[in-house]
Amino acid sequence: MVFLRYYFLLEIFPCIAKASVTSPDRHPDYQRYSMASLQQALSGADGADAARRQRIEAEIAQRQQDDLEAQQRQWAARPQDQPLDPAAAALQDAAKPHLRSAGYALLFTWVVLRVSAWFDIVLADSWNYFVGGIELLIFGIFLLRGNLRAARWLRWLAVFSVVPTVLVLDSLFMQPLSLTLTQFKLAPVRHGWLVLETVLLLWLIHYVCRQLGMPAVMAACDARGYRRPDLRIPAIAGLILGACGVVVGLAALQGETARQARAIVAQRYGAGYQYHVNGVGESVVPEGRFYTAQVLVWDDKGILSVPVRWPQ
Repeated sequence: MVFLRYYFLLEIFPCIAKASVTSPDRHPDYQRYSMASLQQALSGADGADAARRQRIEAEIAQRQQDDLEAQQRQWAARPQDQPLDPAAAALQDAAKPHLRSAGYALLFTWVVLRVSAWFDIVLADSWNYFVGGIELLIFGIFLLRGNLRAARWLRWLAVFSVVPTVLVLDSLFMQPLSLTLTQFKLAPVRHGWLVLETVLLLWLIHYVCRQLGMPAVMAACDARGYRRPDLRIPAIAGLILGACGVVVGLAALQGETARQARAIVAQRYGAGYQYHVNGVGESVVPEGRFYTAQVLVWDDKGILSVPVRWPQ
């Protein structure tokens, strides 16, 4: 009975039977496949079917073309990310010895400054500048890795810091000569090391600028598409910064506030000492606004730093 019913339906609706027998299998949606899945399907059963194989190969080719176009857009926006051709790679290899040499110099200076900071902590019980100099470590690591971009920035900063580094010693020249001689007499190691640190930093600046300005380094930067910076700009900027610092310092230490601080301390300690103001400022406390100053009091036997404060 069931067979007769099915036969009757086939006779009445022959188009249904034809459609159900002759329609091909539906193709999978290969656009949702990952690239690995497409490669696997191509080498499997789907690859044996000509129609499916054609669709898989078309999908793979389209994805490869999309990836290539995206990479070209990225290289157009950031030329430095483009893989080096053999000539540019050879130039970068030639620059690496100079980069490593400058990097080792930075790391050596950083170690020396950290050891000095530890001695300062132990001998003077001071935590000042303990974290300072971390930029030497960071740039040293980048140069050891052959980073040309870091080399460009470091050379710019080195030229900028020449005058500010020299002015680290301005306290020795902006104070009375008798005070400077007394400081070296009472603490020759500490003040002598300050001078040596400054000399070390100046040597580092000279050495880094020379190594990073070598023709091999410049050629490697040109091959990477880096524009050569105008080093007159950091030199002038550093000079202006240093000059402004000296002018402001002299104006503050020779002004009315400094004279008033010197008079207050001289009245307290008497005429048997010499006085020099090495810092002035202002403070706001619940009691009101005050002038503040740090005055050095010294004679042949010792140096005393005296803080002083008086209302505005």
